[in-house]
Amino acid sequence: MPVYGGKALLNIRNVKSIGRGDSANVFSFTMENHWGTHVDCPAHFFNNGYGIIDYPAEKWFFEKPYVVNLDLSENEIVEQKQIGDIPDKTDIVLIKTSFSRFRDNYKYATNNPGISPDVGFWLREKHPSVRAVGFDFISISSYQNRALGREAHLAFLNPNGINAPVLIIEDMDLSCDLTALHSVQIMPLRFSLMDSAPCTIIATIRG
Repeated sequence: MPVYGGKALLNIRNVKSIGRGDSANVFSFTMENHWGTHVDCPAHFFNNGYGIIDYPAEKWFFEKPYVVNLDLSENEIVEQKQIGDIPDKTDIVLIKTSFSRFRDNYKYATNNPGISPDVGFWLREKHPSVRAVGFDFISISSYQNRALGREAHLAFLNPNGINAPVLIIEDMDLSCDLTALHSVQIMPLRFSLMDSAPCTIIATIRG
């Protein structure tokens, strides 16, 4: 699978096997918690920030999603003016760029777009109802501009910033038609001690 800066393989091990005389087949696998579609929580960059286990179940339901359609080039940094106006009471912003069409190409992991730190500061100050932002490229941090990417993580996730941190959902599949998007549910793997986690995301579309 593509991961930030390259590719990775799951470490899969056959623990039990019917073919070896066991009563059932059992496998174990290991992967990093920032592989695939995942949510970054404040603890990703701040020891005093919330981790994945600290958010109650109701915080993973979003009833006022807003979709921003952008045509981004490789390594491009999304600025606040490109997002434009956000409706009142929006609780999650999804940035649809179609960059995920390159997911099988090396540039998806090494030449991805990113998001400016100013977007994080602006959302937290001017749109405090926004609790999460998600997008269809591999990281909020453009791999070719990693210093700026670290600043972006800090702007969105700092627990001591203005208003509440904004969660970051990276490497999403937004290829479906989202014009009638009604709500979004995020279902993360919740483990104590983990800063962030892989997640499944389900959208409700108006009929």
